[in-house]
Amino acid sequence: MALYDLWKENPEQFREKRVDQIIGFAGDGKLGDRNTAPAEFRAFLARVPAEMLARYAEECLTKTFPDAGLALQDIVNEVAARLGFTVRPGRYRGTKNEIGHDGIWTGPDGHQMVAEVKTTDAYRLPIETVATYRRELIRQDRMSEDNSSILLIVGREDTGELEAQIRGSRHAWDVRLISIDALVRLMKIRQEVDDPVTEARIRSLLVPHEYTRVDEIIDLVF
Repeated sequence: MALYDLWKENPEQFREKRVDQIIGFAGDGKLGDRNTAPAEFRAFLARVPAEMLARYAEECLTKTFPDAGLALQDIVNEVAARLGFTVRPGRYRGTKNEIGHDGIWTGPDGHQMVAEVKTTDAYRLPIETVATYRRELIRQDRMSEDNSSILLIVGREDTGELEAQIRGSRHAWDVRLISIDALVRLMKIRQEVDDPVTEARIRSLLVPHEYTRVDEIIDLVF
């Protein structure tokens, strides 16, 4: 029986289980680009309450288990879907012939973001690597240069070193940075407000802007 069917049959049995235990019930029980588990795990994530997604993300960052980084990638992509993006998941592990991004998020306005999820101990990925993913997608006509950007989603709020790295790079105007905690908070705001205008403003925060005028941020806060 598929993971989602098990959840429908007995949700209370799964509500308190850790995310690594949940993965064990999905397909062959292991996340991988050639495994059967990811499809079942993603279908399950698409149907659970927001608070469970938030808890799973926290577990991926604080618990040690083999698929933590891979599970976090799927969880963050599901959060994006709940913010109104159309999400195309990336590979768990890049290969010579495949671009190694974690996902492509497309907003209703057509703007596309190359998403890169970084766990607490994975801060050494050069910005240039993610920029290369975007350039290759543009070269393949899978996105446009004028209507695309990069979003780094990081596992903690203390990101001073990474912020400095972005500001000092030639890609500063193409990159946005957000913590997983803040992204989850945006998901909860969107769920509570359920207003298309607010939803659009939330998505716009994830797109690189030169905020000389901060009216849009003030509108969202209030």
